[in-house]
Amino acid sequence: TLGAMGLRAMLVGVCMLVSVGSLRPARLGAHSPALSARASAARACRSAVRMGESIVVTDGIDSFYSSRTIFQTLHDYGQYDSITAASSSVADAKKMLLSRQARYSGLIDMLKFSDADFADVLAGASVWLAINAKEGELSSQLAAAKAAGVKRVFILITVDGPTAAFSDVDALKASLEASGLAYTVMRTGGLVAAGGGGGLKLGDVDLPTCADVPREDVYRFVTESLSLPGAVGRIFSLCPSVDDSQFKEMRLAGCNRREEAEALLAGVIIEKLPEEEQQEEEKKVSEEEARKSALETEAEREEELKELLVKARERGVEAARKKKEAEEALQAKRAERAQYYIAQEEDEKSDDNSDDTDTPPPPAPPPTPPSPPDSPDKPDEPPLAMA
Repeated sequence: TLGAMGLRAMLVGVCMLVSVGSLRPARLGAHSPALSARASAARACRSAVRMGESIVVTDGIDSFYSSRTIFQTLHDYGQYDSITAASSSVADAKKMLLSRQARYSGLIDMLKFSDADFADVLAGASVWLAINAKEGELSSQLAAAKAAGVKRVFILITVDGPTAAFSDVDALKASLEASGLAYTVMRTGGLVAAGGGGGLKLGDVDLPTCADVPREDVYRFVTESLSLPGAVGRIFSLCPSVDDSQFKEMRLAGCNRREEAEALLAGVIIEKLPEEEQQEEEKKVSEEEARKSALETEAEREEELKELLVKARERGVEAARKKKEAEEALQAKRAERAQYYIAQEEDEKSDDNSDDTDTPPPPAPPPTPPSPPDSPDKPDEPPLAMA
């Protein structure tokens, strides 16, 4: 339908904002050497751009059990030079994070652990990711981050942490603005393991409730937002959406998760309520019916035009046939007249020739004089002599 085509065209335009080289080979064809080389070059390029960046991750509940997968996500898609897990116990942090996947993926080569004071942990770091942050400690932590030279801060609060919702958003924003740091504050619901890849929506940070969100989706969004300019200076909530149609359209168009995050931050992806979806569907049906009606009308016109053309062609053929017959009859009549005139001329010539060649007939003998009447009494006498 026209609505779907317009939406797809818009989402494809969003996909074009990010280089084709950043798309995963699995999306474009994992068996293509050219695409694989292009993707590898793009990853190397991003790594070179971020050379020297290091990130410190803290969890307000002082345990990385529920947030342990964020480190693998940061390694796979963030490509920092070093990732530091800061907690009160290095031993416990290692138990949570030193997995077989960490060894095989190379995460273990850049993963660091620290139980030092917060200010000392941040020394030399450029990014601070605060998971399950404590609202009461944020002001002092922001001051320490600024003193340590941190440039980028991402604060994530969930219902699983000590602060499920901010009590004073204005005061938090004032502290963030005063720090001079590039910040992002995001609130979400409970983090669950299942159901990744569904619909998401952005909303106000002070929403009354926010349902559970797949942990994979949240951590991937956080990882991508750390390097997206559209996330800087933003305070919002990330919640699940019952409408995942736009995500499906983007994925059909070849967009990746980074482009989905960029579209969410840009306001391109918005949730459609069931009533709106029904209205949209009715609109699509109406447009489809109108389109079909127009197509049917056009088809009928084309059929009528074909019939008219056939009839015109038949009339043309019949007119040509009659014209040909009339011309043939005229030619036959002309030929007949020509033969007639030729025959007349030949007859006249024949008569003239016969008059010129015939001899005149001999003169007729003189008439015989009548005999005198016979006399019965006298014998025949000789005729009198001529005097």
